[in-house]
Amino acid sequence: MSGRNFSLTDRLSVFIDRQVEDGRHQNGSEVVREALRRYQDDLDAERASLAAIEAVAERGIAAIERGDFRPVSGASDRRSLLDDLNRRAAERAAMRKG
Repeated sequence: MSGRNFSLTDRLSVFIDRQVEDGRHQNGSEVVREALRRYQDDLDAERASLAAIEAVAERGIAAIERGDFRPVSGASDRRSLLDDLNRRAAERAAMRKG
């Protein structure tokens, strides 16, 4: 394990000390390691979310390019689209239930 030195703000230093005092961690290094693991998990989750959004966008663009879309203008078109989407979602949910 490599040793590193970091400068912390007073606020972060107090936070680390409190975590150790409360018995959540044995020492400050454990606090920092947990924080970094959580940060890494957050970054991984962010990457996964962005990949999912990009996949949906790509499918949407492909649908538009092949003409598979429905123009919507005005309140009645929006209501009709929303009703259709809700109906389709309910049908899918019913199919999953068996």
